[in-house]
Amino acid sequence: MADAPQLLPADLIASVERQTGAKVVHITPRGGGGASRQGAEVTLRHADGREEAGYLAYDTRAGDPKRLPFFNRETAILAALTGPWTDKGVRAPRFIAAEPAHLALLTALTPGRDRFADAGDPLALGADFMAQLAALHRIDPATVHLADYGDPAASPSSRIRTRIKELKADNLAAVPDPILQLALAWVEENVPADRGPAVIVHGDAGPGNFLHQADRVTALLDWELTHYGDPMEDLAQIWVRSMLQPFIPMRAAFAAYEAAGGIAVDLDRVRFHRLYFQLGFIVGGHSAFYSDTRVRTAMLGASMMYHTVHMRVIVQSLAELTGQTLVAAALPEAPASHVDRTFDIALDDLKDAIVPRLADQHAASKAKSLARVVKWWRARERYGALFDQAETDEVAALLGRRVEGVIPARVALTRAMLEGRVSREVTLQACFNRVTRETFLMADAMGGLKDTYFPPLDGPAA
Repeated sequence: MADAPQLLPADLIASVERQTGAKVVHITPRGGGGASRQGAEVTLRHADGREEAGYLAYDTRAGDPKRLPFFNRETAILAALTGPWTDKGVRAPRFIAAEPAHLALLTALTPGRDRFADAGDPLALGADFMAQLAALHRIDPATVHLADYGDPAASPSSRIRTRIKELKADNLAAVPDPILQLALAWVEENVPADRGPAVIVHGDAGPGNFLHQADRVTALLDWELTHYGDPMEDLAQIWVRSMLQPFIPMRAAFAAYEAAGGIAVDLDRVRFHRLYFQLGFIVGGHSAFYSDTRVRTAMLGASMMYHTVHMRVIVQSLAELTGQTLVAAALPEAPASHVDRTFDIALDDLKDAIVPRLADQHAASKAKSLARVVKWWRARERYGALFDQAETDEVAALLGRRVEGVIPARVALTRAMLEGRVSREVTLQACFNRVTRETFLMADAMGGLKDTYFPPLDGPAA
């Protein structure tokens, strides 16, 4: 293994050693959680010779001050669940240390797999996971102060309204987008009435965000979106994550939650929160991708793929919630040029020569993510000009004037919709045409995700 400072920033290692009183003696890079996180397994050697295994997650967005509250909330909840709230029955990785300068969090290495598909008895594991959420929602949030969580007595609806206003302002200040502003307008007008006080919500619950062993949950992971809110939010998040990874049927999951002492499930509230949850993370991701920013994602290809999925699903979800029927857009054909072969060569090199020789898991993940970008570049080179022309032509027809450039055209359409000069229904159809084209460009990189949508209540997940 290379010396530790060559694998992690020296000041990060120094901070971990200072907080733990131990020496970092071994580092193994691992794939991080999500598109913007990196990770490593680390071994700490204490003064008495005892060695301790940990997992260090750190965020590539450490330069973005907006990320610090999320980091503080994750740090606070893990410290509480593995400290004063240990007896509450919620399984989480034991907190060891945190370094805000790198948005880095060190926890004990917890046994288990994160792929739900590896479960021997999916229904048993799914039920145990739902029982974990029910246990979390039963904790009285007022018994321990959690940094950056706000007042636990504030109602869920007031928190939702405040967050929607923030998201609207963020998007309008960056690159206003008609899809996001349409969806934000709908959730703002349809905030559910409160059914009870706020609870601790995991914030990103579902398959892929917990470890399991022998069909039992060993730890809930990725707490950076945790907050006080409506318990139906966590159920909605499971439904959203089930588009991307398999889980048990939603009706079975909801029944298991109620059987474990969870609050009665309200399907209309859950459907509201599906859209609200998607907006909560996609607005920031959209701004980071389209704005002039130095913030970089750890896995660009994965980030682009998931952004494309969620933007399409937001449009389809809005149509479902409003009862609007969307008409499929025609896609123009374009012949491949002489450049197309160069993308094939690059992809073959990545697949056959580079990835098989990468022992470093993080580097291999980066290479696979890059392959997705190359596939998008190939489609973009072939169809991009045609698709841009189609979108700007559509916007020109709606506005009665031409706006040059795709992004300026989207901004102009957003303004016209917000000012009532173009109806929401017409705007939604134009947005559907757009996401159809964007999905086509990413289709080769997305595989089966190009058609994914929320699984039916009684049906299998993606």
